[in-house]
Amino acid sequence: MKVKDLIEQLKAYDGEQELIVAYWDKETVEGYGSGWTKEKDLSLTDEQWFDVVANYEDGEWSWQSSAADDFLDIANEVIGK
Repeated sequence: MKVKDLIEQLKAYDGEQELIVAYWDKETVEGYGSGWTKEKDLSLTDEQWFDVVANYEDGEWSWQSSAADDFLDIANEVIGK
Protein backbone atom coordinates (compact mmCIF):
# COMPACT_ATOMS: atom_id res chain seq x y z
CA MET A 1 0.00 0.00 0.00
CA LYS A 2 1.25 3.44 -0.78
CA VAL A 3 1.52 5.85 2.16
CA LYS A 4 -0.78 8.32 0.40
CA ASP A 5 -3.48 5.62 0.19
CA LEU A 6 -3.16 4.87 3.89
CA ILE A 7 -3.39 8.57 4.73
CA GLU A 8 -6.54 8.81 2.63
CA GLN A 9 -8.09 5.87 4.50
CA LEU A 10 -7.19 7.41 7.84
CA LYS A 11 -9.06 10.61 6.95
CA ALA A 12 -12.30 8.70 7.60
CA TYR A 13 -11.51 8.74 11.33
CA ASP A 14 -11.86 11.53 13.84
CA GLY A 15 -8.41 12.83 14.72
CA GLU A 16 -8.95 11.91 18.37
CA GLN A 17 -10.07 8.32 17.71
CA GLU A 18 -7.74 5.56 18.92
CA LEU A 19 -6.58 2.96 16.37
CA ILE A 20 -4.30 -0.04 16.37
CA VAL A 21 -2.10 0.18 13.30
CA ALA A 22 0.56 -2.20 12.01
CA TYR A 23 2.84 -1.57 9.06
CA TRP A 24 6.17 -2.73 7.73
CA ASP A 25 8.56 -0.81 5.54
CA LYS A 26 11.29 -2.18 3.27
CA GLU A 27 14.08 -1.55 5.77
CA THR A 28 12.22 -3.40 8.54
CA VAL A 29 11.66 -6.44 6.35
CA GLU A 30 15.28 -6.37 5.22
CA GLY A 31 16.21 -6.32 8.91
CA TYR A 32 14.14 -9.46 9.52
CA GLY A 33 16.11 -11.20 6.80
CA SER A 34 19.36 -10.17 8.43
CA GLY A 35 18.45 -11.72 11.75
CA TRP A 36 18.89 -8.35 13.48
CA THR A 37 22.62 -8.33 12.84
CA LYS A 38 24.42 -5.20 11.73
CA GLU A 39 25.30 -6.86 8.44
CA LYS A 40 22.60 -6.77 5.82
CA ASP A 41 21.90 -10.27 4.48
CA LEU A 42 18.72 -9.27 2.68
CA SER A 43 18.65 -6.34 0.31
CA LEU A 44 15.65 -5.63 -1.92
CA THR A 45 15.47 -3.35 -4.92
CA ASP A 46 12.46 -1.05 -5.14
CA GLU A 47 10.99 -3.36 -7.79
CA GLN A 48 11.45 -6.41 -5.57
CA TRP A 49 9.89 -4.55 -2.63
CA PHE A 50 6.90 -3.69 -4.85
CA ASP A 51 6.48 -7.43 -5.57
CA VAL A 52 6.71 -8.28 -1.86
CA VAL A 53 3.99 -5.72 -1.07
CA ALA A 54 1.79 -6.90 -3.95
CA ASN A 55 2.08 -10.55 -2.92
CA TYR A 56 1.39 -9.66 0.71
CA GLU A 57 -1.73 -7.68 -0.11
CA ASP A 58 -3.15 -10.63 -2.09
CA GLY A 59 -3.48 -12.92 0.93
CA GLU A 60 -4.82 -13.20 4.44
CA TRP A 61 -2.19 -14.21 6.91
CA SER A 62 -2.44 -16.27 10.06
CA TRP A 63 -1.49 -13.32 12.25
CA GLN A 64 -4.67 -11.52 11.16
CA SER A 65 -6.96 -14.21 12.54
CA SER A 66 -4.70 -14.59 15.55
CA ALA A 67 -4.88 -10.84 16.15
CA ALA A 68 -8.68 -10.96 15.93
CA ASP A 69 -8.73 -13.60 18.67
CA ASP A 70 -6.28 -11.59 20.78
CA PHE A 71 -8.31 -8.38 20.43
CA LEU A 72 -11.49 -10.21 21.37
CA ASP A 73 -9.81 -11.74 24.44
CA ILE A 74 -8.47 -8.35 25.53
CA ALA A 75 -11.81 -6.64 24.95
CA ASN A 76 -13.65 -9.32 26.94
CA GLU A 77 -11.11 -8.98 29.73
CA VAL A 78 -11.55 -5.21 29.80
CA ILE A 79 -15.34 -5.46 30.09
CA GLY A 80 -15.07 -8.22 32.67
CA LYS A 81 -16.38 -11.10 30.60
